[in-house]
Amino acid sequence: MKTTYTALLLGTALSVASPGHAQTASTTTNATSASGSEPYNRMVVFGDSLADGGYYLTLDPRLARDAGSFTTNPDPVAPEVLAARLGLSLDPVYGKGGTNYAVGGARVTAANALSIPVTTQITNFLAAGGTFGARDLVYIQGGGNDYFAFQAGGSTNTAILTTAATQLAAQVSRLQAAGASRIVTLAVQSGGAAGLQLFNRTYAAALAAANVNALYFDTDRLFGELVASPATYGYTNITGVACTVPSSLACTRATLVSADANETYILADSVHPSGKTQRIQGQAIASLVQAPDQIAGLGYAAQAMFRGQRDLIEAAERGGAQRDGQALSVFGSAGYHYYASGTSAQRVGVTERGFSGTAGADLAIGDASGVGIAGGYSDGTGDFKTGAGTYKPRAWSVSGYARGELGPVRLLADGTYGEIDYRHIRRSVQLGPALRTHDGETDGTYVAGRITAAFDLITRGGVAFGPDLAAQYDRVRIAGYAETGGLSTAAAFGRQEIESLTGRFGAVIHTVPGSPVRFFARAGYEREFDDDPRTLTMTPTGAPISFTSTVERADRNYMSYAMGVDGTVAGQLSLRAGVAGYALRDDRDSVTAFAGLSAAF
Repeated sequence: MKTTYTALLLGTALSVASPGHAQTASTTTNATSASGSEPYNRMVVFGDSLADGGYYLTLDPRLARDAGSFTTNPDPVAPEVLAARLGLSLDPVYGKGGTNYAVGGARVTAANALSIPVTTQITNFLAAGGTFGARDLVYIQGGGNDYFAFQAGGSTNTAILTTAATQLAAQVSRLQAAGASRIVTLAVQSGGAAGLQLFNRTYAAALAAANVNALYFDTDRLFGELVASPATYGYTNITGVACTVPSSLACTRATLVSADANETYILADSVHPSGKTQRIQGQAIASLVQAPDQIAGLGYAAQAMFRGQRDLIEAAERGGAQRDGQALSVFGSAGYHYYASGTSAQRVGVTERGFSGTAGADLAIGDASGVGIAGGYSDGTGDFKTGAGTYKPRAWSVSGYARGELGPVRLLADGTYGEIDYRHIRRSVQLGPALRTHDGETDGTYVAGRITAAFDLITRGGVAFGPDLAAQYDRVRIAGYAETGGLSTAAAFGRQEIESLTGRFGAVIHTVPGSPVRFFARAGYEREFDDDPRTLTMTPTGAPISFTSTVERADRNYMSYAMGVDGTVAGQLSLRAGVAGYALRDDRDSVTAFAGLSAAF
């Protein structure tokens, strides 16, 4: 028994099992997961012992019931941690019909005793009718057992390592060609070994040469960080091993050197990570898998902030600041702005609160016509939900508008240009007991234009009611930025854009010109006509390639509303107040409430 497990550990007695391991079509169907709006609904894994979820339990019934993975069992291995973080199931295909094809001892292509090579794992998946969809997350790693083969041959034939690295990169390309659009792949933990470092360099170069689209995680860098500061992560031993048996495949709670060794030792055996280390690696990868949607949330937050500034001038734009016999009026207001988007196991939402203010001038040209100009400013704080970080937005804008009549139809037109600064963007990553933060900053621009048409169907008692139609274009562009620190969980993010073309159909009620108290209230159905997919590119620290991922688009159908009142209090001085925003946009809400003054001259 000990000989068998020692061989399993070294990876020199493992080879291709008979293809007879049942891999039916059920192994390729999507696993039950979170709601249909989530980015991922299935995770498929190919690899070796660092990802093996229990292959050898189907071969050796002598293994303890709570053993079977290469760690401090029953702790999960890193891809299982990642799947759990995303709310996905991940069972081994072997014996359980899941989607984890990884096998301990697997080399990339060469046979190795009882194992199944990574290339064969992929072949078996595809041969069983497996396909990849847009919401699949595919995880592939390997190379450690090719290093053991290199050692077994006297550590002189480096072609074993370079060939395996090139072959593994070819498998990533193969997965992409088969339809996998979201792939995670990893460097090998080297521990400073020159051969493993050669493998990592060759693999990185081959991925770059193939120009694959995959999220590359530098596992070697992460382990270096853990070893450099073990107390930060709760380790008390980084040289010994947690298990008293030769291979962690048979390691259980009963075979640990101490009751808490799975949480205090960095290694389970001489090769494989302990349970805590597996968990930290899974958490690190999960933070990067979630990062594109998290950072892309800043785009919709910026759009909501600028729209909130524009909402502050709508009452004046509709003539609410006009006075009989007074052509010029000035107005200003201060408001509270709130924006929130929902969160889930896979998406990190945003909550943003802040101050918004505006000041402007309105020039009346007759009873129903006029022009105006206004400036807006916002300053606030934002939180990434579930403790995933914070940021500070600051934005300003300038808007111009005009109103007039075409027969019975009232026409409004406005345009806005704005700029936003995102200061102190802080993305927080939980790694075991440690909370790691990555800081960055960026800026962006906003342009918008809108045409509104309304006419009165009913006029009674100084109040009119009728339909209100609008078409609006706005665009947010946010520049790319790189997080500071150079740690394995940091990344650089590319520019992002939200381009929107919406139509609104609703109704408005308002006072007729000349009323001492001027007010309007509208509500409408909004329809987004631009349905181009959004993408965001990121490059993790140490990655030789960038990863471009689709990110969430907000619901195309929602409701918007606005209300404003302007009432004379003394002479030509008036108080003004209002509220505006949108709701029922999936799990997003935006509201701005304001109060201020206007004066006529």
